[in-house]
Amino acid sequence: MQKVPRYLEKLTPVEEAVKAIMEAVKPVAEEELVDTWTAVGRVLSRDVVAAYDFPPRPRSAYDGYAVRSGDTPGRLRLLGEATIGRVDVEYRVEPGTAVYVSTGAYLPDGADTVVPEEKARRENGYIIVEKHYPPGKNLDPVGAYARRGQVLLPKGYVVTMLDAVGLLDVAVTRIYVYRRVRLAMILTGNEIFELRNPMEAEERVLRGEVVESTGRLIEWAIRRYTPWVEVLGRVLLPDDVDTIAWYVTRQFRNADVIVMTGGSGPSTVDTFYQLAERLGGRVLFRGLYVKGGRPTSALKLDKGPLLIVLSGHPISALHGFVRVLYPVLKYLGNVVRAAEPPAFAYAVLEEGGEYKRPQPVKVKLILRDGVLYAKPLPGERQLSSVTVSNVEADGIALVEGRRYNAGERVPVIVYREPSTG
Repeated sequence: MQKVPRYLEKLTPVEEAVKAIMEAVKPVAEEELVDTWTAVGRVLSRDVVAAYDFPPRPRSAYDGYAVRSGDTPGRLRLLGEATIGRVDVEYRVEPGTAVYVSTGAYLPDGADTVVPEEKARRENGYIIVEKHYPPGKNLDPVGAYARRGQVLLPKGYVVTMLDAVGLLDVAVTRIYVYRRVRLAMILTGNEIFELRNPMEAEERVLRGEVVESTGRLIEWAIRRYTPWVEVLGRVLLPDDVDTIAWYVTRQFRNADVIVMTGGSGPSTVDTFYQLAERLGGRVLFRGLYVKGGRPTSALKLDKGPLLIVLSGHPISALHGFVRVLYPVLKYLGNVVRAAEPPAFAYAVLEEGGEYKRPQPVKVKLILRDGVLYAKPLPGERQLSSVTVSNVEADGIALVEGRRYNAGERVPVIVYREPSTG
């Protein structure tokens, strides 16, 4: 009788699998000082603190006239203009005078209020102000945007482009970030080939060979959802333990984590355990209690990186990425709050269903009356081996192992604009 592959003897729940990995590895500790405009996607290793009160002097909130409050209402002589982008020392507002200021310009010395342009009338080099404007009216006072010592972004946040824009606007030009998590990819399979020539690829697919697409999908997910991770390289290898072991211990020895696809299914040749025995590693778990991604496994080498094995099927591998690899990469990168998680939309299920284990569900998405709905593809189109059905779907819903009723909301990885109707 054929021996049952060891990973089928006990499947590990997702929470236990992630916990086992986190107990076996440590987050990166090294940090570096980088220019703020290059820090998008990096993880803050220190709180970002305002170095100055900002604005450092009063700034006009309107296009208008900088004046002394005590001169309003009244007829004031116009001295000239104070432009945005510099501290204008050419003019000083003395009693009975005014200076034109644009929105965002610093007020000249002597002024303490701003009269909006449409509320004053020009007349032969003078402006006529018909009502009183109290001190501080229509301007942003010192420190209105940020106070010196104020925490602008806390440690552990992933810097977004909008964060960079905001920080630069208050003169934060350098910030401390953790070094990137170093990741390498080993894609395995004797039947798999890399895309090079489209005509050759067509012929090889029709002969029964398989285009390498799983690694491309996971690399896309890593680059999009975990920008604090650096992909050192990717290599396609045959199901040969010696070759794989060489890349693990030599070519990618400086990686924090190696992601491997394939070589972990229920076959008599079990590359995963052979690697563990060959390299002296500790198996953290072997097989995940999910449907779609069940071969997901993890191994910590005694003197080397963490090895996470994903399914060879694209959607199953993506499920393993979302459930296991993504939270592990957050942990390794010291991420408290990421910029854009992989399940970033919620949709209402149009149909209920029973799911025995956590799994990905291919869905069509419909935006109707401002509400996003998800309609699962038919059962046979959900098989992980039927990858062509991906083109019929608009997203992938992530369901847990339970019964869902129509009308319940589920997280969805959206990869196409929903239809309307």
